[in-house]
Amino acid sequence: MSGGFSLGFLSRVYQTQYNPQVYRDTLELFQAAEELGFDSGWVAQHHFASEQGRLPSPLVLLSAIAQRTRRIGLGTGIIVLPQEPPLRLAEDAAVLDLLSNGRLELGLGAGFDPDTFTAFGRDPEQRHRDYENHLQRLQAALGNSPLNDAGLRLQPQAPSLGGRLWEATSRVELVAARGNGLITAPNPHLPAQAGIDLVQRYRDAWTGDNGTPARIARVQGVFPLQHTPSLRQDIHTYLERQKRIGVYHGPLDGDFAETLQRLGVLHGTADSIVQGLASGPQLGRHDHLIVQVQSASTPLRDAIRALHIIAEEVAPALGWRPAVARPAKELALP
Repeated sequence: MSGGFSLGFLSRVYQTQYNPQVYRDTLELFQAAEELGFDSGWVAQHHFASEQGRLPSPLVLLSAIAQRTRRIGLGTGIIVLPQEPPLRLAEDAAVLDLLSNGRLELGLGAGFDPDTFTAFGRDPEQRHRDYENHLQRLQAALGNSPLNDAGLRLQPQAPSLGGRLWEATSRVELVAARGNGLITAPNPHLPAQAGIDLVQRYRDAWTGDNGTPARIARVQGVFPLQHTPSLRQDIHTYLERQKRIGVYHGPLDGDFAETLQRLGVLHGTADSIVQGLASGPQLGRHDHLIVQVQSASTPLRDAIRALHIIAEEVAPALGWRPAVARPAKELALP
């Protein structure tokens, strides 16, 4: 991994049993990350507590975070686009981007959980078709195109948000052709080299026609603290559900270290994590390393301790330096 990248973290807003404290804890986590110099924080969308994720409405929580922070980027990793009305998503995203002074990074994906698709009255087999249709509508709205015969356009406008879209998909040539950023994470069914090759395919396909740079958001599970029985149980529970819905095809009863390796989760000392990150896809100044440091049972204090280790020992060894506090870009409300 080369230096000069941006450093982010991902919270899946996990919790084994729902408690509204999980949202307040996520607010505190963002504040702590900003103080440590993290460049961005990302939250994942989960409907009906799938995978024990407790956040169905990422933009609502990020709006609260925007009012408690000043500099840190606010990302969605990801919103399940086929389940969202694209014009309403564009409206909500535009308002949040204005409230946060242009800090929103809008990450999108097709999703995979059949239970949530049927609950929304959607056919999971058509999710890629719906994703493409919704993305086209979303990009038209953010690009200030007329949306009907009367010439209505998105209000309020967020002039630069269309250049801060990210997609989580293996169809990287399409992402490059659209000029969007690529969100990538280890695939438990493919060797580590496949992730490096995927990033290279994206870079090779990039044309830059829309004036934005090629950009990678590399998501990686990183647990620098001593393992506890709860981490083992959290991962086992997660994989059991992934296997039930047909997403995970590996063993459930293997050696725990081998399971973590298969999932691409880095653990152990700071030095060993540095080595693991250095062997992955190369990142440059337009790219993000996004670490996930929580499982469903991780207390807030342990998550903050993990962010400290990453910001103070891991990321600097890879060439990252914390951003100097700078005035946020002023965006006037229309």
